[in-house]
Amino acid sequence: MPTRGQTIDEAIKLFTGAQYPNGQISKDDAWLGIYQVLLWYESVATAGFTSLPHIIDADKLRLSKYKSAQAASKNKSVAVRIWQTRAKAVEDHIANHLGISADKVETVVDQLLMSPAFLGLQRHNPLGTAFPGLVKHILETFGNPAIKYQLEVDARTIFPGITMAGRSTKPSIDILALSEGLPRTIISAKWSVRHDRIGDITNECPIYKAAALRLRLPVDYYVVTNEFDPARLEKMLTDSCLNGLVHVHKENVINVCKMNGRLSGMLDLVDLIALTHGW
Repeated sequence: MPTRGQTIDEAIKLFTGAQYPNGQISKDDAWLGIYQVLLWYESVATAGFTSLPHIIDADKLRLSKYKSAQAASKNKSVAVRIWQTRAKAVEDHIANHLGISADKVETVVDQLLMSPAFLGLQRHNPLGTAFPGLVKHILETFGNPAIKYQLEVDARTIFPGITMAGRSTKPSIDILALSEGLPRTIISAKWSVRHDRIGDITNECPIYKAAALRLRLPVDYYVVTNEFDPARLEKMLTDSCLNGLVHVHKENVINVCKMNGRLSGMLDLVDLIALTHGW
């Protein structure tokens, strides 16, 4: 099994070699590289689809056998669920930006787990390692060059004596941004956020900020995610502790999936890059 470092190195190599509209990476197109490395498809085999991009829990992309049978018995075509419509729209959006047909998108994504060293591995661990690694790499490449970043930092080394209720005795910061050697920003990088784990994020933010203030080191706290579920996103977006909720590609949620009303206050990855110049 590849090590943490090998996983991040492979993800960065694939990200660098991915397809981009102008032939090279830019901060505006970094999301396309992330998707080519980490996004995957779910087999759905319903409503005319065989597979769709995994933008939401798999069960929401599929129609149950009961509903399919019920529709067939009434001689009606199977209704397309809203999340199938949204996933198809995301596929079309990616295809348009890459200049390829929609049916080719599935062949250019999920590159990390399709790499020889990762074939057959469970997705959770490589995804959880590679995503923060790519976010760090993007901030280092396009953000403020004076800011330094560290991955998987033992929070106790920064904030001695802190405790996280209901969490591991070794709380870890996904990405720590340092300005002149001092903690400046904490970034929680989660590809998706399970409904039962949102509390982890909303609970740890005030704990970290309170600990930082005791050390006279006020820090910002951001969440970077590719989550699409509007309820989960809204819960984080409305948390007053967070300095910002950042989506890998905000346009996918706001315009492509047409959820702009509730979630327009989110930031895009490009916005986070710009913010580093104020850290």
